[in-house]
Amino acid sequence: MLHYEVGHVVTYKTFGGGIRHVKVKVKEADIKNGSPGFAGKDIHGKGDVWGYDDQIIAYRKDVFKKER
Repeated sequence: MLHYEVGHVVTYKTFGGGIRHVKVKVKEADIKNGSPGFAGKDIHGKGDVWGYDDQIIAYRKDVFKKER
């Protein structure tokens, strides 16, 4: 089980093979289809995204400046 939390930045691999970095806003036991996952803001400005926990390749506490 992954121990990331809301506010952490997760790095995950998309189904298309891309890599995204997302500041987690929501962590769900059932994000979709009964699988655990997350939703949040892409830190590179690509909007809100979601993913499954099994797509995560790394996570860390947010080290970026807070949005105003």
